[in-house]
Amino acid sequence: MNIHLFGHLSAVFLTVLNVKCYYYEEQKPIYLTASVGDYVIFNCNVDFPQSIPIPYMLNWRKDGKTIFSWYNGVITSMDPFVGRIDLIHHLDHSERRYGRGSVNLTSIRDSDGGWYECQVLFPNRTPSSRNNGTWFHLTVNGGNLLAIPPINQTTLEGDEAKFVCLTKDPELKVFWYKDGIPLREYQDLMKRSYVTKENTLVISPTDMGDLGEYECEVRDVDGEKQTAKAFLNVQYKAKVIFAPPEIHLPYGRPALIDCHFRANPPLTNLRWEKDGFLFDPYNIQGVFYRRNGSLYFTKVDETHSGRYTCTPFNDLGTQGPSPPILVTVQRPPIFVTTPHNLYLRKLGETIEMPCDARDGENGHKPIIVWYKKDGTSLPVGRYSIRDGNLTIINIQEEDRGLYQCSATNKAATITAETELLVENIPSNAPTNLTAISSSSSVHLTWVPGRQKSNVEYSVWYKAVEGSEWKTHQVLSSRTLEATITGLNPGREYEFMVLCKDDNGDGLFSKSIRVWTKGLDGETDKFRGNSFPPVGYPRNISSYQTENGFVVTWEPPEYGRENLKFYIVRWFQGPEDYLFGSAETTNTSYLLTSLSEGVEYNIQVVAVSLDEQQSVSERITLLVPGYKKIRAVSTGIITGFAFLVVAFVGVYYARKKWCSSYPKNVKGSK
Repeated sequence: MNIHLFGHLSAVFLTVLNVKCYYYEEQKPIYLTASVGDYVIFNCNVDFPQSIPIPYMLNWRKDGKTIFSWYNGVITSMDPFVGRIDLIHHLDHSERRYGRGSVNLTSIRDSDGGWYECQVLFPNRTPSSRNNGTWFHLTVNGGNLLAIPPINQTTLEGDEAKFVCLTKDPELKVFWYKDGIPLREYQDLMKRSYVTKENTLVISPTDMGDLGEYECEVRDVDGEKQTAKAFLNVQYKAKVIFAPPEIHLPYGRPALIDCHFRANPPLTNLRWEKDGFLFDPYNIQGVFYRRNGSLYFTKVDETHSGRYTCTPFNDLGTQGPSPPILVTVQRPPIFVTTPHNLYLRKLGETIEMPCDARDGENGHKPIIVWYKKDGTSLPVGRYSIRDGNLTIINIQEEDRGLYQCSATNKAATITAETELLVENIPSNAPTNLTAISSSSSVHLTWVPGRQKSNVEYSVWYKAVEGSEWKTHQVLSSRTLEATITGLNPGREYEFMVLCKDDNGDGLFSKSIRVWTKGLDGETDKFRGNSFPPVGYPRNISSYQTENGFVVTWEPPEYGRENLKFYIVRWFQGPEDYLFGSAETTNTSYLLTSLSEGVEYNIQVVAVSLDEQQSVSERITLLVPGYKKIRAVSTGIITGFAFLVVAFVGVYYARKKWCSSYPKNVKGSK
């Protein structure tokens, strides 16, 4: 009988084993520190016999009393630790930062300070010998403000939730926040919550949107503050939050039907119905479930149209199905009316280009959009689209081009193209053509007429008695002057200016006739043989400085009282292109940024108060090619250095050979 009793007692005996922590000195206690409202982790590793996991019981004790226990998945907590202490779970044991017996204590209070012990019990097993008990000492830095902080809460939607925030001094002020934002900024939450005299936050009834982190902040008159946080988890049955009344799916293409739901706890099942019957994708070819419960159709056809409902479920159940979703299968759109291939309109007129399409038997219209094919925008303020038709009023030159009308639905996009041509009205001819001549050149100026953008000017000229016209191209559309050179002295020439736009259209100015000066310096025969009110600049010269080239001249012989300013012009190249010009009231001008190795022709014009011009003779300015000179100099110096080195080498080699030659001769004798 005693033997049986001893065996029975051995079978039910629970052996208390020590829990080894990560410290080599196992018998020493572990000291921890935390603040009121903070959290602390007690790290405790379960030491299995022979390192083989077996069933065990976990007990945590404080000051000799059990406050938390775990066995076979069942957790038991004791007041005042209910809702504040829990196990730390890890998915991968090989990557554990904390042992199996570790717990997290949140919302620390002043009263939580003291000694804690972690114990593990192995049922029905007698190991050889193992230490028992791992000790921790917690010191709580409570401060002078907060006594009991709020703790995490889990509640059902519609129930009441309370967050305690007890201060050490009842006169201290308490402020509440949600997710870092003052609670007063949540209008809906403020209607369903209040704060008691003890500063406890009460939310009644709770809503699923109340889920989040709540924080109480305690302040005293000196500005010192202390905070504590807690999390509110609001659980509810799975519910549909949005369902579109109608969805159009593209025929012959993939498509999705989404079920917009929310669930806490998470979703466990989602059921679809079509036309009142269960719609199970596992039994329908070409239809699949997505992970979020959506229906995925690999290729939509007419059989997929109908009324769908979705019903989500979680561990708490469901709040019911969604409203019916009418699913319509759309075929690609078809044009009913298209614009003509070409439209021709004049400037200022109005045009309407029709476009209409359908995409179903019920008369449903696709989305119709007009745009210019070159990517430019439609004329702002001058166009409108009504019933698919594009109307443009007050047509301008820039409205010409290709236009496209697109019809789009879920299935496809189709386009129709048309072209708008605007009857061209060429730019007006230049006006007020004037000229100043020298013995071999004539300088022309003009005023632009009504013109379009990107026009080109060219000067046409010939001898009056001749029949062959020559042209001089003006490089820039902004240049309203040109100098024609290479003319014979004392001869009459005819000039006119052509203004041409991008389309190649344009008009000539009125022609004028001008005499060049004779070799004896006779005056211009222009404007009724009258003398200009100011003479031309004299003795043009130039010299180089560190900053560029300075052009100087002497004032005109007469008409200085009528002088308004000077114009300095410099020309480049055999075509005598006008490279630049500048106005000045001085008798000198500094030319900068001239290209090296280039020859320029310099000319100075005196402009009178009534805008008449007298042109000086030209001088030639050659800008030295400093880079080429430096390159040649470097090459010469390098070559000379190479010759010197070669000469020295030959000299020493010959001297050495000559000094050794007699010795060799004597040796041979």
